[in-house]
Amino acid sequence: MKEQSPPSADRPALAEATVETGQSRATSAWVRWISRVTGIVVFLALLVWSQSGDSLFSPSAYRIAGIALILLVAVYTALVVTQAGRANVSLERSYSEHLERLSESLRHLAYHDSLTGLHNHRYFHDHLRSEFERARRYGHQLSVVMLDVNRFKEVNDHYGHLTGDELLSFLGRLIAENVRSSDIAARYGGDEFALILPETDGAAARNTAAKIRDVVSKRRDWGGLLVNVALDVSAGVATFPEDAMTAEELLHEADRALYASKEHAPTPKGRARPLGKVM
Repeated sequence: MKEQSPPSADRPALAEATVETGQSRATSAWVRWISRVTGIVVFLALLVWSQSGDSLFSPSAYRIAGIALILLVAVYTALVVTQAGRANVSLERSYSEHLERLSESLRHLAYHDSLTGLHNHRYFHDHLRSEFERARRYGHQLSVVMLDVNRFKEVNDHYGHLTGDELLSFLGRLIAENVRSSDIAARYGGDEFALILPETDGAAARNTAAKIRDVVSKRRDWGGLLVNVALDVSAGVATFPEDAMTAEELLHEADRALYASKEHAPTPKGRARPLGKVM
């Protein structure tokens, strides 16, 4: 499963820049408009005063000046209120977008394993039930694959748990690269992984498990980690409706097949083991 890359960091910045540009243009339009209104008011005031024939300090001139001042104050007040409203809307929008991003981050943390980047145990179980119901409703097949890394304990014992964590992270990426985008890959716990393969029969599921097993067993470069342990993967496969009639039975059968497979796990020199429901 190739995880979809997160949206480019430039896109939100571009959107914000576009919004800011729009707001700047709106502000400039308001400034031009208020300048025109001010000029018109002053011109009318001067025109009326010139036609009145009164002196600059006459009562009528003061009244005209007062009316012009009131008009200017009203227009500027309207401008300030409008701009304040725009700023408030912009602030609310920014706060809403921030909450949305925070909510998305929390959802990601809730359903993803922080070490491997795969889905976690909770997400796996939630979607196993939903995918099983969908398969049963529409008459599709559904397969579950359980994977366990053989001799992983040796890595922790000889190289330390930090190296073991980095190796698990690398294994998570390998698994994600070797399943379909419609499949669900999860870290089930410890050095165990699990796959949900929608609309997949037993043969195709075993092929997927065999591909992952071959990729791991043939791997020599572990992302720069100096690990001299012959890692391999055991796998158990179960398919609805051939092997189980409920989601719980499907997981149980895949788990049972996994532990049967581990009994046939190769030695470090390598020993073939059968490919079937038990791998």
